[in-house]
Amino acid sequence: MRKTGFIAIVGFANAGKSTLLNALIQQKVSIVSPKPQTTRDNIMGVWTDDDSQIVFVDTPGFLHSKNALGDYMLRSIDNAVKDVDCILVVIDGHDGISDKELSQITKYAKSNIPIVVAVTKIDITQPQRLMPELSKLNEVEGISEVYCVSAKRNKGVLELKQALKKYLSGDAMYFEEDDVTDKSQRYIVGEIIREKVLLCCENEIPHGIGIAINKMQYERNAWDIDATVIVEKSSHKPIVLGKHGAMIKGIGTHARESIEKFLSAKVFLTLWVKVKEDWRNNPSMLNELGYNSRKNY
Repeated sequence: MRKTGFIAIVGFANAGKSTLLNALIQQKVSIVSPKPQTTRDNIMGVWTDDDSQIVFVDTPGFLHSKNALGDYMLRSIDNAVKDVDCILVVIDGHDGISDKELSQITKYAKSNIPIVVAVTKIDITQPQRLMPELSKLNEVEGISEVYCVSAKRNKGVLELKQALKKYLSGDAMYFEEDDVTDKSQRYIVGEIIREKVLLCCENEIPHGIGIAINKMQYERNAWDIDATVIVEKSSHKPIVLGKHGAMIKGIGTHARESIEKFLSAKVFLTLWVKVKEDWRNNPSMLNELGYNSRKNY
């Protein structure tokens, strides 16, 4: 009989939560970019082996909400840490451990849910700098275990995953053995496109990017996908389009390659760019893009 359960992954922006989730389940289900607040939804990543099924719940990074989308993201975090078997707090070891992070751990410890801390990015952190930071965790009550990992180099990830199994309290299988996420193909495709926009535009475009999948059909052994990149200011549209359409063409090429890998099939991708002023505060737009209608775990 397998042990099963849920583990919430929480932490500040750019701590490496999504990269760690992908490493833990050995599949890419959560997009990654250097920009804060890349993750907007709770995304479940499922790992099933001979003796366990762990459902990891990746959450948005802690933030101060400035709009309705931010409120949604905060609710996502609050919902994720309810009724889980363990809370996995992810801390960027390269940046050091801040008082805000210690306060968050103390806050979660009051819930009486086991707390495990994963200190990430040890591959780019000097040991002499890391050790004094780790000592700060000794002063926080409620931490069950601390692990140092590099998700990119896959160091310490297996040991962390094995350790987390001891906190699983259920025996019911929540997903089929070959499932790796709770999200639909359509959702993942939209997230892949958003990831490529964030990566290709680098610092030129802020967080206000949304993706609407207009069409996603499979016929004649290929996917025909039509999507709209939504920006919230008129000045952002020419940045996403680029000179003579070069930027959107590059975004489309990178997105198509990743989508083909994800879907294991040929993809024809058409991208459009539309301006929806201040869409992150528009309830109808949030509903249209799924940020209010989807039930958070």
